[in-house]
Amino acid sequence: MKTKLSLVLLLALLGTFSAQGQKKITMGDLSKAQQDSIIFAFPKATEGTLYYKDGSIAKSRFNYNYYEPQLLFWNDKPEFPEDTLRRLNDLSNIVVAEIGDRTFVPALSGLGELILNNRISLISCKKVNISEKKTGAYGTGGSTASIRNVSSFNSNGTTGSETYTGQTTASVVRYEFASNSELSVAYTLFLMKDGKTYPLTKKNLLKLFPKAAGFISQYLEEQKPDLDSPQDMLNLVNLANANEK
Repeated sequence: MKTKLSLVLLLALLGTFSAQGQKKITMGDLSKAQQDSIIFAFPKATEGTLYYKDGSIAKSRFNYNYYEPQLLFWNDKPEFPEDTLRRLNDLSNIVVAEIGDRTFVPALSGLGELILNNRISLISCKKVNISEKKTGAYGTGGSTASIRNVSSFNSNGTTGSETYTGQTTASVVRYEFASNSELSVAYTLFLMKDGKTYPLTKKNLLKLFPKAAGFISQYLEEQKPDLDSPQDMLNLVNLANANEK
């Protein structure tokens, strides 16, 4: 009988995604809980705060979907039972999203996680890709209800245009994938200085760390880290910050 991957083996495989390109895992080898742990930032909607450019804040319970990059929030006043989870469409006015003990900032078309907060910080944008999955209504999974999509959000409720998109049940987004569907994870990394982001490249590393340029060049030559690996770059940027002083 085919068994599910153990947690230890799963973590080992996930650790090789960026180190060896987008390594693929067959969905049939993962339990539903393991699938969710890869697709979503949190196991359930988690207390958090959004900080906006105009100085306002909004508190709710949030989650982040890495498969269809979207910020989900708990709706305390649902119009119907399946309306308890909604998707925030417009992230352009958010400065910082603090969810649980993790921090996210706008990057690419969604949110990236601030994995190092320093003079020069490091942002990791995770994207989950799944091929050959079953499709249901709207082509986005096999569940039956929809997420309400809103353009803006505050502590007193939602405003702006609303449409239906995605799939959800009452409290969690649910997907049904064919067992032969393949999952892979890609990371895009950014450096951040004074609120401005820069793609993580050798050129930008040397530009943003002028005093540590010699150290960085030597480290890249000798250690040969993967510039697409969050862990490799976390180590390097930490050391670069220390050598820049």
